[in-house]
Amino acid sequence: MNHRKGFTLVEVIVILVVLSILAAMAVPVALRIFERTAEDTTREEMDNVKKALLGDPQKLQTSFRNDFGLLGDIGCLPSVAFGGLDRLLTQGSYLGWNFNSTTQTGAGWKGPYITGTPGEDFKKDQLGNDYTYTPVAGTCPLTATLTSNGPDGQPATADDITVTIVANETTATVRGSVKNASGVGLRDVPVEIYYPENGAPKAPTPTATTDANGNYSFPSVPFGARSVKPNVTLVLVPGSITVTGGNFNNVNFQVTNYSGSAFNVTGLTVTCPSGVGQVDDVEFDGSNVENPDNSNRPCGTLMSLSGGATSFSGNSSPPAALRVFVDSADTQLPDLILRGGGTTRTITLQDFETSGGSNIDMRNRTLTVTFTLSVGGPAVITFTTPP
Repeated sequence: MNHRKGFTLVEVIVILVVLSILAAMAVPVALRIFERTAEDTTREEMDNVKKALLGDPQKLQTSFRNDFGLLGDIGCLPSVAFGGLDRLLTQGSYLGWNFNSTTQTGAGWKGPYITGTPGEDFKKDQLGNDYTYTPVAGTCPLTATLTSNGPDGQPATADDITVTIVANETTATVRGSVKNASGVGLRDVPVEIYYPENGAPKAPTPTATTDANGNYSFPSVPFGARSVKPNVTLVLVPGSITVTGGNFNNVNFQVTNYSGSAFNVTGLTVTCPSGVGQVDDVEFDGSNVENPDNSNRPCGTLMSLSGGATSFSGNSSPPAALRVFVDSADTQLPDLILRGGGTTRTITLQDFETSGGSNIDMRNRTLTVTFTLSVGGPAVITFTTPP
């Protein structure tokens, strides 16, 4: 006789209760695992979007970073007006990429900048919610935030995921020096920097002027492949300043034309320090070139010049644009070296006096001399005479 023993009702109930407890415990754990996986994948996707905007700093070519993303080509982050994150995939109203061989820089859309699994929407997180892209207000944003609403799908709650793009990831203070072939810094040299803004060459091109040691700097330059160029004409020859005359009231200095253009100096204006009222004559290489030869010309007055000594031949090796890489918040560029040179002339400003006609000792005085040129210019030189 077979005796079959099954589960009693009580046992079945106990088993169901245990299974219910285990299920109740497992579902939240599984949900948390799913949410954590979704969060991790969302963070990875957001990082990819950031790299598409800014480029990957780890991608190098011959030791230089060569990936600057959309920012490098456009010069700005995409504003809302330009379509926001859509511009990572499509050109929209941006100009197409164009490289200028003269300035050695490019500008324009050269995407797509983002890749991924076909069919996936890079503008949505792993829970299917849209990212919120918020560039700083303005026509050329250079900072922004990218936000996912997180697992709860609600904005401005504790589980939001935010990726920030801050200024030191997008813009730099660019520093450099202009020197002669002997390595001496040259002052009062205008330097231009070329980079795009909203996909077009920035206009007007920013210009900086070198200080007494030949140094220059530009603030807020967007990361990317850029270029700099000395926009130079007359340059003060280092060490050429002297003060002569029995009353030390004559100032002598030399200038060289480093531009590729020949020109005449048609006018000269001397801005004098306090207490100095007038200057008598102007000589180039010992020839009086002030026309007409009016004595006691007040400081700050434009003097008309003429004569063969006012001509300058062009430089056979004029400076060209130098391609550089701006890739850190404080970027030091290679030196810009001025080579060759056209005509060098010695200029003498004679007989500095007070407005009343008394001679003035011009040692340890600061002067600004502005040259009016027949081509280009003006050229402005500021210097302090030796003690």
